[in-house]
Amino acid sequence: MKNNQYFFKGIAMAFVLALSVAESPKLFAQTDSAQAAQPAPNKPGSGSLKFMLSGSARFQWQNVQVAGQPSSNNFYPLGVMLMPLVKLNDHMLLDAQIEADQNLTGGSVVNLNELVIYYKLNSYITAFAGNFSPRYGTYLGILDDFTNRYCTAPIGMGHGPQGQNGAGFQGALQLGTTKLGYQLYVTNAPQVTVDTATVGSANMSGQMNFGSYQAINKNKSYGGFLNFLPLSNSSLELGVSALYAPQTGAPGTDYLDINYTAIAAHLNYYHVFSPVMVRVLAEYNQVSASKYNYIYYSDATTRTINAFDNNLSGWFAGATFRASGADNRFLSNLELGGRYGGYTPPKDASWGGQPMTQTTICLTYWFSFHVPLFLAYDVVTQPGSPTVTTFTAMIRHQF
Repeated sequence: MKNNQYFFKGIAMAFVLALSVAESPKLFAQTDSAQAAQPAPNKPGSGSLKFMLSGSARFQWQNVQVAGQPSSNNFYPLGVMLMPLVKLNDHMLLDAQIEADQNLTGGSVVNLNELVIYYKLNSYITAFAGNFSPRYGTYLGILDDFTNRYCTAPIGMGHGPQGQNGAGFQGALQLGTTKLGYQLYVTNAPQVTVDTATVGSANMSGQMNFGSYQAINKNKSYGGFLNFLPLSNSSLELGVSALYAPQTGAPGTDYLDINYTAIAAHLNYYHVFSPVMVRVLAEYNQVSASKYNYIYYSDATTRTINAFDNNLSGWFAGATFRASGADNRFLSNLELGGRYGGYTPPKDASWGGQPMTQTTICLTYWFSFHVPLFLAYDVVTQPGSPTVTTFTAMIRHQF
């Protein structure tokens, strides 16, 4: 705990020092008369404090068919997501995301998905600290609830870095007619799961747990992304993301030196070829951890050593087409999309298995920019397992 305290104290001191350096030219440039006209210290100027609340509410009906079994149907409100954004002054922003979700059993869960404070040092660098979702590929970067037309998540996504606690810098640079965006951060390292009690596929040994407010050891994880926009109209984005944690286990255990590496590459293309609006999204990611012997119960009395290479990968590619420039209003509000992807889990892990593929077709009708209706047909196949077919109708209100 002392090491963690020293780490966060160091981050705080560095953050304060950075702010002091960034503000010092303004302080020295002021005259006595100008200073006299300034508001009292720590008091926001007139109109400097601003608040904006956005979010969404979602409802869905879903039919799930597992080959050889009766189908299941459900209709329920998925939940409400609130995203308050507070402008404290011309340099500082507070960003949060709170989500309340309902599950099929009628229970609900409230999560704080993000709570970050940003400080703009200059036009190219913004410092941030708090609980944040790092940019990782396109699914965990820009493919949020608003841009995702497919109702379901790509099966190969969501296995990389999740929400974390730490600090970093981000920004963008103009390089002639092109642009370069970046993010660099240091966070608490993920914690490797060691489950010596659970039997069978429910045993999660070898998976990584992100988001803990208490660091499991003194080592941290280091990550970031680089995005390149080569076209002058910024219609094409190419990016790479990565995270590395040298130690993910608890001190004093055999699991301390299990390391973790996550790498992703993505493509995002958006353009209007009148009268058709086109968006193409694609990503490949790979996650690996040190090979190790994870112990778990195979029955009530026997322990079995499960040695496997803890590597997994996922990918998807998809495109949507909307005749936004059509003269017919009904046709201009329709958007057709298709997506294909795959997921390769660790074959020998208790929670792993054979590679899976996913095919999704979706149709979206935009009642307005804030209210889309999604209809999606999703098929997941896996050797040795029954095919799972899902039809989803979802309506969402963005505000």
